Amino acid sequence: MKFCCVTGPREIPMEKTKYIRQALRREIEQAIADGFTGFLSDMDKGANLEFALIVADKKKEIPELFLEAVYPHAGRMKAKNKRIQGLMSQSSGLKLISQEYNRDCQFAANRYLLESAQRVIAVSDGNPKGNTAQILRMAAAKELEIYVISLSEPEETVSTD
Repeated sequence: MKFCCVTGPREIPMEKTKYIRQALRREIEQAIADGFTGFLSDMDKGANLEFALIVADKKKEIPELFLEAVYPHAGRMKAKNKRIQGLMSQSSGLKLISQEYNRDCQFAANRYLLESAQRVIAVSDGNPKGNTAQILRMAAAKELEIYVISLSEPEETVSTD
């Protein structure tokens, strides 16, 4: 099974939400066309949640798709967001990195995503700091396929394969 994971900001500007959803849907559909059937998300809000919602929707058409929820710590599983709760029941699998929050659990979750995936879809604002930038550096070092959806340039998606 070929896996694709996602990374991106927790907050998407309201005026960019429709564009990001369309771009994520396009990239997920392309991944499916390229033979990817496994999709990984930490189910956090923002880009990761949008990605998971789209994959869950695609699972209705293509039941063999596999959506794995990757939680850095158990506290994330207690989200009160109804969309996240609904996704938990639609996920095919669950990976819990740590029972309790610690300063390394997010890095460990990122490492798990990149050890499992062959492709990364990233929503990026170009900020060289933060979780998305860290995942992109790690993915580049592993020579994974990287597709970047730019928050600053809504006209294009950049491929680095």
